[in-house]
Amino acid sequence: FIILPLIVLFICQEVIANTEIINFLAAEERNVDFSSTTVDSWPILNYKNNQGHWNVDPALLDTPLQQVCESKTGIDPANPFPCLHELWVALDLDDESWMSYSKFTLRLSWPASSPADFLLEIYSPQAILTRLSRLPHQSAIDDASITAPHLSRTGLSTTRIKYARIRVVDTGVRTPTPDLPESAAQAIPFILILEQLYLGVLPASLLPTVCFLIPVLFCAALATPWILSYLDHFIKQARQELR
Repeated sequence: FIILPLIVLFICQEVIANTEIINFLAAEERNVDFSSTTVDSWPILNYKNNQGHWNVDPALLDTPLQQVCESKTGIDPANPFPCLHELWVALDLDDESWMSYSKFTLRLSWPASSPADFLLEIYSPQAILTRLSRLPHQSAIDDASITAPHLSRTGLSTTRIKYARIRVVDTGVRTPTPDLPESAAQAIPFILILEQLYLGVLPASLLPTVCFLIPVLFCAALATPWILSYLDHFIKQARQELR
């Protein structure tokens, strides 16, 4: 009786969509000015716009996730998304409303009807700079610089900005329809949500649910002894009739 609401909530979430989650620490690091590079054109999630919807073509079936989009030596400065099977998103954690939180979670959800596996990874500005430095074109690294000589677009010499890399691979064969043959490639739709973790473990979107369940569970705990006492009368009566 007490755990029934939790079970129902869990089952509903599993039926609606598949979910991939990564938690990470919002540590301050030296900023990098990517304003002259392709990184500056990547989509951004922040406090005011903490979720987005995208579609990405999956890599071929049986492709190891760690090997997806790893054929290139780095990020092509002429194309922000050089690989069709991945997406890069900037996570802006420098908003004043988020400065008091040190841990965040990035949640990716996609339809249960879409057979795919996702890989979420978090990169620091320094890690992105390192990837740029591996490019054959030296201009890519020249255009990105450590913000010690000048300030970044946020006006800070340090930042908590992180970068998310999302890769996807196909895991099954879809049922063909008249409009879509079995061999046709289908982009996987997904939703990406960035939010702070309360107490380092509780996502902000679950706080209303927890606040609702606490009084419900409390009332259930108080009512349980009374319910058991009430049923005990009928149990004893049934035992006497069976003798």
